[in-house]
Amino acid sequence: MNHQEFIVKYLGKPVDFDGRYGAQCVDLIRMYIKDVYGISLQPEGVEGAQEFYTKHDDRPRQKALFNRITYTGNLQPPQGALLVFGANKDNGYYGHIAICHKADHKSITVYEQDGIANSKALKDGRPQKGMYENTWRYDNLLGWLIPKE
Repeated sequence: MNHQEFIVKYLGKPVDFDGRYGAQCVDLIRMYIKDVYGISLQPEGVEGAQEFYTKHDDRPRQKALFNRITYTGNLQPPQGALLVFGANKDNGYYGHIAICHKADHKSITVYEQDGIANSKALKDGRPQKGMYENTWRYDNLLGWLIPKE
């Protein structure tokens, strides 16, 4: 499956890869890793999405599969990069991870799921929001992961 086929298949649908805690941002990424990158043995578990970046060097399976690119301000992520954003007031310790669709020097168009909102919806018995397109600025972007060749 390629990037566009993934978007068509999952747009608007909650993706709960592990069947725990509802449709989280990490669930969407794990499905992308499986479906688009063809990697069935997933990287190690995380307590928060930002750990894909901050603990990269301590995760042997992930380190063997992915290159970690640090955002320095001059490089734009390619389509399909797994963008990792640091913690902020809205997501506490967890940070966020999303799929890059396109980027320019001002912003990044991503496909993502909101794990915090979906967890609240699950607890309240409301429907969870599925994958959606969003635009982010580069604020709080730590970097991204791309698969090794």
